[in-house]
Amino acid sequence: MRNFNFRALAGLCVLLLLVGCAGLPSAPSATTDYDHTYDFIQVRKIAIQPISRQSVATVMISDAQISRIDEALIAELQRRGFQVVEMNADADMFLAWQLVTQERALVSTADGSTQQAEQGTFFVNMIDPLMLRTVWRARFASRLRGNPGSAEAAEFRQEAAQVILAQFPPGTAAH
Repeated sequence: MRNFNFRALAGLCVLLLLVGCAGLPSAPSATTDYDHTYDFIQVRKIAIQPISRQSVATVMISDAQISRIDEALIAELQRRGFQVVEMNADADMFLAWQLVTQERALVSTADGSTQQAEQGTFFVNMIDPLMLRTVWRARFASRLRGNPGSAEAAEFRQEAAQVILAQFPPGTAAH
């Protein structure tokens, strides 16, 4: 009888531990989608595209914020062995990103359809320079709502760039 009580108590403790851990924040992750027929093997040089200032959402992002996001993406691409080039003519792939700054917004998907995105959602598109179409896309839900110039924001941008680009190119190990 005593052995049974010990097992029941141990089982209850394990159950409580599992329930308690379920409430902990999980590691950040990105959702990706890509053209499974596209050959990503030759991609070595990437050109980051300028942000279009034609929508209200992009006007709400300051030049300093754009620069900081670009810097985080460039650092991660270089860390992973890619060369970031200035001229589109030199690129094997274009990188374009979008940050949803409104509470909710409709954004286009890699296949051309639209979907609703929440504030803070960060998208990175890899675009084939010859076909001028997205061949890889990552979606990352941001959890930072603070001063974009803070050390915490810089750390978050670096982490976001790592998580997003960890799955690029698809089907290959990290460079």
